[in-house]
Amino acid sequence: MTEDHEELAPPQLDGLATLLPAFEAADAELGEWKGGREEQRGSFVLPWFSPSELTTEFIEVAYRDGWVRPDFDWSEWAQTPDARRLQDDRGVLEQATVLDVARLLTVVIRADRFVEGTLAEALESGLVTAALRRIEQLRREG
Repeated sequence: MTEDHEELAPPQLDGLATLLPAFEAADAELGEWKGGREEQRGSFVLPWFSPSELTTEFIEVAYRDGWVRPDFDWSEWAQTPDARRLQDDRGVLEQATVLDVARLLTVVIRADRFVEGTLAEALESGLVTAALRRIEQLRREG
């Protein structure tokens, strides 16, 4: 934002790192799509993603521990080459800084409020789990 704002503390690593085993479990319930059906007389119920308890906990911990950052324009940053590389290249994500991961998670979580399915796609593609792996690695190195 501007130089007038106090710099935010770095995100806490432990909270999200503790969720990694649950996300890596073969039977992890991340959520499901609901709706998407025709009702009476041509009206439709649009589909929406209903997050599981685990995914809801992930979102709550991400906010609580400072991973969802209010100190940058996430929608603009999401269009940058750096953001694209973090999303598309797991090797880049494996080397990401705490701030890079925080920005990525901010985009995923905040964008879902405006584009239904953003979070679902990040969950289904393994992007969220990969970010949690990086957080766990940063915690161990820390």
